[in-house]
Amino acid sequence: MLVRRFFRIAFPLLAVTGAAFLLSGCHRRCGWSASPEDKANYIAKQVASELNLNAEQKIKLDKIKADLLSRKGDFQAVHAGFKDMMLGQFRATTLDTAKVNAGLDEREAKIKELRGFLVGELAEFHAMLDSTQREKLASRLEKMGMGRHCR
Repeated sequence: MLVRRFFRIAFPLLAVTGAAFLLSGCHRRCGWSASPEDKANYIAKQVASELNLNAEQKIKLDKIKADLLSRKGDFQAVHAGFKDMMLGQFRATTLDTAKVNAGLDEREAKIKELRGFLVGELAEFHAMLDSTQREKLASRLEKMGMGRHCR
């Protein structure tokens, strides 16, 4: 009787607690459901705050943010269709290696083109920072690489 009462109370409590943990996630970075514009605004605001950017640097950062957002379709094109092509190949009776290689070559070409754009934007961002801001950024990135996913 005591065991039955325990399970009537404990099991639903554990189930609700477990569901809350699974659904909560890490919402400190404006959530995964936020639009790319909201995420970019959040990141730009955090960078400006943590690096103590001046007004001129904030304007340059906003320009970089706008450039990145203008290429949003290109970033999405890297992923578009690849998943469907691979799923179709897995469902087929035989794997068409030529088609898979062609899909991978196309994807690599898009990535290579975007890499040049991103390196240019990174160079522009790096050039606008002074030495103390660069060191602060480097130490912050170093801390992030130590397995800390949430602040």
